Amino acid sequence: MNVLQKNKYSINDFISVVHRLRAPGGCPWDMEQTHKSIRRDFLEECYEAIEAIDCEDPAMLREELGDVLLQVVFHCIIEEEENRFTFDDVVNDITEKMIVRHPHVFADTKVGGVDDVLTNWDSIKKETKGQKSDKEMLQSVSKAMPALMRNQKVQKKAGKLGVVLSASPKDELIAMLQEKDNFTMEEVGKLEALLVAVAAKSGADAEEVLSKETDSFIESNF
Repeated sequence: MNVLQKNKYSINDFISVVHRLRAPGGCPWDMEQTHKSIRRDFLEECYEAIEAIDCEDPAMLREELGDVLLQVVFHCIIEEEENRFTFDDVVNDITEKMIVRHPHVFADTKVGGVDDVLTNWDSIKKETKGQKSDKEMLQSVSKAMPALMRNQKVQKKAGKLGVVLSASPKDELIAMLQEKDNFTMEEVGKLEALLVAVAAKSGADAEEVLSKETDSFIESNF
């Protein structure tokens, strides 16, 4: 049956559609795209999916997950055209990763709870990625993340290793703010990192609470 005439489409139908868009005689816009040209699109689609989750809107989430899937398939097809890997390879690799990183489910490793699961995950990840030091593990936290989110994740991982930014981030933050009114870029960065540490001590997600504060600011002033 022609893919355009089906009542219900599968993942293979979807991949075929994207292939057709990229093929000669397809869509001029799709044909000229590269990984870098649609990089921002990928980010935007992920953020929109997150917004759907925050809104607790299933219909919106269903649509936005489809847009994220389009980005995944599109990037895979670009690689397939260069004979490097395919969508099937990506599915194979993530399936293997899930099996390897859940030995308490698919092997005989025993865990006492969520903390053990996360500890094992980090240990297995470090081993499979060939990270030979804690520094390499921390450096692997993606630099493409929003800076606040990346700093928060690095501080959390470092904390598990017994290294904290400050023993008393609140006191250090107050001391820095009382010292002067104008700060260098490096000092502003330290102030922001201390705020992240203060948020963590309060059990708050720094990225999430700042987003909510931004909403509150708009609602209160406009």
